[in-house]
Amino acid sequence: MRGIDTSAAILPFRKEDENLPDAGRLITALRQIGYSLEQAVSDLVDNSINAGADSVLIRFLHDGNSITGVAVADNGAGMGDSELENAMRFGSTEASDVGSLGKFGMGLKLASLSHAQTLSVFSQRRDAASGRRWTLEGITKGWWCERVREETAEEVLARKWGSMDLSEGGTVVLWQDLDKLPSHRRGLKYTLTTIESRLRLHLGLCFHRFLESGALRIMVDQLLDSRVGQGMQSEILPLNPFGYDKSGDSRYPKLMTSELSGIGPLKLETHIWPAKNETLEYKLGRRSAARQGFYFYRNGRLIQAGGWNGLVQDETEPHSSLARIKVDLPVEYDGDFGINVQKSSVLVPPVFPEVLQAVSKDGATFEDYRRDAIQAYRTANAGHVGVGKYPDKGFSPDVLERLKKLYARPDDESGFQVRWSKLPQNEFFRLDKEGKRILLNRSYRESSGGEVVKLLAAVLLRNDLASNSTQSRARELEILNKLLIDSIENG
Repeated sequence: MRGIDTSAAILPFRKEDENLPDAGRLITALRQIGYSLEQAVSDLVDNSINAGADSVLIRFLHDGNSITGVAVADNGAGMGDSELENAMRFGSTEASDVGSLGKFGMGLKLASLSHAQTLSVFSQRRDAASGRRWTLEGITKGWWCERVREETAEEVLARKWGSMDLSEGGTVVLWQDLDKLPSHRRGLKYTLTTIESRLRLHLGLCFHRFLESGALRIMVDQLLDSRVGQGMQSEILPLNPFGYDKSGDSRYPKLMTSELSGIGPLKLETHIWPAKNETLEYKLGRRSAARQGFYFYRNGRLIQAGGWNGLVQDETEPHSSLARIKVDLPVEYDGDFGINVQKSSVLVPPVFPEVLQAVSKDGATFEDYRRDAIQAYRTANAGHVGVGKYPDKGFSPDVLERLKKLYARPDDESGFQVRWSKLPQNEFFRLDKEGKRILLNRSYRESSGGEVVKLLAAVLLRNDLASNSTQSRARELEILNKLLIDSIENG
């Protein structure tokens, strides 16, 4: 309230003024922070990359009926005893390396305890192995982080972890007493298949740059508790959200720059996907409309996969489904662009709407880009897709120009020809796909209406010229051909 200086009214601190949070209630609340399984595993992979690992193995342990544990092993540098103690601390000291993927010093603990009641970490650094363990009971009793016997840590690290040798360095994170892992009434096999599918999508997307470059391999396997060996491994493949062969608009991608007040320049790489695409890179889990918008990266790791961050009213409006914008956030902007704890979305600064003023070297604006992406979608869904969908020969220059404006996409390189030609009497028209021509029987030129029929044929048949007709469409064209001839002869 005005006129009250609280800082001047503070009494000297007494020991009884200490007001620590209730550990049990706090950890219960922290477990509800909202980590999905794939987000939690991604946080552990971040730690592996920070440790210099080039291989990571995600292992699901089960008893034949249900999942009993999850282990994530890596061949990174490993940790000594004091480093492991720090890593297990809530709010641990993060590495000062600007290339680190860590942010808060909370990920290992929150990600793990969001799905398991027991978290154990075993690590090898040179000739020394060490281990630590958190349990909900230990936290409730007063933040007791238990030490694990060195022999036990050595035994865990010496097990078969894919092709990795952890004897010189490496780490194994183990979740036990699982109580929040996804499950399905169809049983263990279906549950594991579903989980692996979700991991393939999320990990392949978040770490696609690391996977594509060969800097990282991520493997997944399953193992019975009673077995000491290892299961059949499968590899996570990269899923590049910008991995199309040909742009949906030949003028893109374009690099645009926006000057954000008090922050600095932000570079936006604007892309337009080709329409009606069925690739995994576009569908991203059959949610392509929800994947439009910004793709924010930090140190090569994808943080946010789509979304407009408040710049548009409808974030999943279908007409802008082809629009994706790549943004590599400079580490010096960390204080302005926040990241949520799960590392799944970016918290943009209040001045972010200034992005709407972004412009490219050729003068195109951000709004131009969005309009072009919407137009590419609308044109494609109106059926005007691909080369050969508009006539560029066979009509007067004025008619050709008007038809091109009506039907052509910006990246169309050529059209097709419509001409009168010598055909058998039982054909009114013929589609010459190889030559990109619609041929009309010149015997019917005068009796059919000449140029009017030629124009109507161009509009009616243009899509059939550019694509393979379905069986039903081929039959329809056959009947149409005969109907036209009968109409003329009987007219």
